[in-house]
Amino acid sequence: MGTAGVQFDKVAEEYDFAASLLNDHSFFLSNMPLKKGTALDIGCGTGLLVHELSGHFDHVIGIDISNEMLEVARHKRRRPNTEYLKMDASELRFPHLFDFIVSRTTFHHLEDVPNVICKMKELLHPGGKIVIIDNVSEVETPPAYVYVLGAIQEFFPNCFTFGIKSAARVFRHQTSKPWLEHLAADKYLSEQAYYDLYGPLLPGCTFRRMGWAMGIVWENKPIG
Repeated sequence: MGTAGVQFDKVAEEYDFAASLLNDHSFFLSNMPLKKGTALDIGCGTGLLVHELSGHFDHVIGIDISNEMLEVARHKRRRPNTEYLKMDASELRFPHLFDFIVSRTTFHHLEDVPNVICKMKELLHPGGKIVIIDNVSEVETPPAYVYVLGAIQEFFPNCFTFGIKSAARVFRHQTSKPWLEHLAADKYLSEQAYYDLYGPLLPGCTFRRMGWAMGIVWENKPIG
């Protein structure tokens, strides 16, 4: 994940601006566990989801490999019950368990998903939940023009929703060279590949297709 970290360092501020307008956290909020003690966000970026969860959980930790993303998170979204750490998901290690472990658009960067899922399960309290959202595509790495066309299609709706100035800034980010170079390195799973990979790793999990994204929910159900 080292290359991804460097790429995100280059776009941290503009990514944060766009994500703060466009990201929807409702899937995570609608799948929270009953016990809301501790939560962990893997690939927390600039802390948007950590900040949202901090209003529901006693303590929330966000981890990421991008120094610049973490700096934005600490500057903009630090609360008494939040913590931001530089940590690679493949080296996930904590001295305590969590009630909620989440991740948004991070897993396609991981080299060993089964290893990370295993570590997540080991860190989850009985009754706790894992919720993952990640990109889904029948084309493993879509060409750049696909993202540019998507940005063009979204521009006018964004103008009505956020205003022309904000929409233009989002468009510049989505079509910028550093962001397109980052996307060119992404590799996405198809819908069937999600079922084949995550189904055995998280037995009994539920899948929800949400346009460009796949949502996965798994509960660590107590035995007996």
